[in-house]
Amino acid sequence: MASADASIIRARPFQADLKARREHCSVDPARLASIGRAVTHQIRIYRADKVFGFYTVSEVRPESPDTIVHVGLTGRRRLGTDDEFEGRIDSHGPQPGLPEDQAREQGELIELLDDDGRQTRLIAIAPHGGEIEPHTDEQAERVASRLAARSVSCWRCKGWNPHGDPFDRWHITSTDLNEACFPLLAQVMSRRFTHAVAFHGLKSEDPDRPEIIIGGTAPDDLKQEIRAAIDGAIAGSGIEVRIATREDLFGGDDGCNIVNRLTIGRAGGIQIEQTPEARTSHWPDIAGAVADVYALKLDELE
Repeated sequence: MASADASIIRARPFQADLKARREHCSVDPARLASIGRAVTHQIRIYRADKVFGFYTVSEVRPESPDTIVHVGLTGRRRLGTDDEFEGRIDSHGPQPGLPEDQAREQGELIELLDDDGRQTRLIAIAPHGGEIEPHTDEQAERVASRLAARSVSCWRCKGWNPHGDPFDRWHITSTDLNEACFPLLAQVMSRRFTHAVAFHGLKSEDPDRPEIIIGGTAPDDLKQEIRAAIDGAIAGSGIEVRIATREDLFGGDDGCNIVNRLTIGRAGGIQIEQTPEARTSHWPDIAGAVADVYALKLDELE
């Protein structure tokens, strides 16, 4: 892994993507290549040793000097400033082999994979585990544990930040996740699974209306089965469980979404978005209901 000095500069007037997307940046192509990364890859941008964030390189543009990195205002605010600053870019993604307790203490990101190297029936994933979107990694692990006899796969990332918001430091939108920056994900990316399910966290627009949204590109009948199973498992909770509509920003129906890319023809992914109230109080019940649905689906494949 490599790093390089960088001058973090505001987005140019025509860089609408950088202004709209707090996780995106633009880097000189030669400077980016010097740390072994390319456009669409993820990099770290450091303001100081303990102040940094994970970003997607959405554009490459020749710069003079080549140290210039453009980031929009909301992207700079992830690092605690409205101002431009001198920093560095770094090619590190997840820290390989770092134990979870050390990752928590150091505010790091780790990547985990349980996989037999062969099966193509089901993978459960959580790209934003740890304290990024709490309990989502535990849900993916619970599904894999409940279906352990079927040798299903489970990929998840876990991130922490003792100096600030873990979401601000580590969150990368699911449509941007690039397996070139996640070595364990790369091991399963080309295999293509019949089924894939992703657990996510959703911020509450209205705390008095907690909800769970079932999305993805999987068939509607599978979404309905999962909705009904979760609704039954948390009956009486007051949490609405619904199918995503086309208007939902977090419907998971983009073909570039990692859960859809993991499936055969990108047609089998299920994305489960959950507000904090649902995840905090009911994450085991939700994961158990999902496991029950997929147990039947795996029976059909035998």
